[in-house]
Amino acid sequence: MRFRTPMSSVPVSYQSSQSQAMPRIKPTSGMTERRILRAIARTVARLWSVSGPSRPDHERGGYTLIEMIAAMAAASLLMLGLAASVVISTSLVEPNDEDGHRIRDRVIVDRLQHDLRYATNIDSTSGYGISIERSDLANQPQSLQYDAYIDGLMRNVSGGTSIQLDPLAPTVSHYVDGHTAPTSNPDVWRPRIRDVSTAVTSGSSTSSLTIQIPDAARPGDLLLLVVSSRNAFFVNPSPGDWQYLDFAFNTGILLEVHGQWMNTSTPDNYLLNFFWDGDVVAAVLVIEHANGSWPFGWSGSSFGTSINGNTSTYPRPLENTDTIGERTLNLQLIASTGAPSPQTSLGIASFSECVNEVGSPGTSGECTLGIAFRTGPMPPLMTSPRVLHQQSANWTTIAIEVEGESE
Repeated sequence: MRFRTPMSSVPVSYQSSQSQAMPRIKPTSGMTERRILRAIARTVARLWSVSGPSRPDHERGGYTLIEMIAAMAAASLLMLGLAASVVISTSLVEPNDEDGHRIRDRVIVDRLQHDLRYATNIDSTSGYGISIERSDLANQPQSLQYDAYIDGLMRNVSGGTSIQLDPLAPTVSHYVDGHTAPTSNPDVWRPRIRDVSTAVTSGSSTSSLTIQIPDAARPGDLLLLVVSSRNAFFVNPSPGDWQYLDFAFNTGILLEVHGQWMNTSTPDNYLLNFFWDGDVVAAVLVIEHANGSWPFGWSGSSFGTSINGNTSTYPRPLENTDTIGERTLNLQLIASTGAPSPQTSLGIASFSECVNEVGSPGTSGECTLGIAFRTGPMPPLMTSPRVLHQQSANWTTIAIEVEGESE
């Protein structure tokens, strides 16, 4: 077999026989092996300088149309993702109205709960808000004022600049035993119980009892004196500033109601006089925003004997659905012989209670006074609510509707 080299036309013979050695290349025309190698090197150098370094066959200097389209599609998807991220971030920073209101309400509630948690005194006598006294971080007295009126909900610290927490005055919903009570708006006043004081006989022989006017009472408030008694005949308060309003009785138990308007000359205490060795439990209710012309609407009474275990014989709240309004203060006054109700609760569904006291406890003249209230009519319930009695007793009740200030 013959080969020709690019440098010369020197013939080379090659035999594949393993027994014969490979012959050496013999240069012609006087060329030596060194000269041949130098010529090859010069040729390679010239080729390198002209074409540059060689590249592998799979490398190329551009992109196909399909690759460019795929790259543009990927870039478009990336830009859409970035745009969506911007939209989501913006919605989080600037929530819609409903979310904004919910967040603002949560902040206000957290702020109010924090203030109430460390409060040393709370005054809700103002018709527009509450005053809170607490200690600041330096353990110094600090006063806070929350007002809800024309400027919305405002918060003031120690007489400084007021801060608006909500541009709208809040609407408050009251929930009692899971039932929604009427809604109260700051510009529509309803009568409500501001404060209560009580007094009871101990069971020892006496003919009088002192009761204090509650500290929160203010001029213009309606004061109701409610008395449950046994063996006392009638109870007469002194001084005689009270107007006798109503009474109800049953065997061994008497329930009386007196009323007057609070003024600057109203004494701090009253003496209740009754028959010697009487048993008495009394309470004074302070009611704000009652109608100054005539606060009382419908009233009614009932009496009976409760039989332990028979709930149909227990006292039940009374109301007149034809007269009671959404802003009416619905008062339920209950007097009983003995102490049939648990001291933890009167157990009247949909009502709150402010008095549950026993006079002359543990004696034969033991008697009970319970006062429950709500705003507006009772909600529809599966069963009629009743006072919880755990023992048999004679009882009598008075229901009174107190109307609010005219708009």
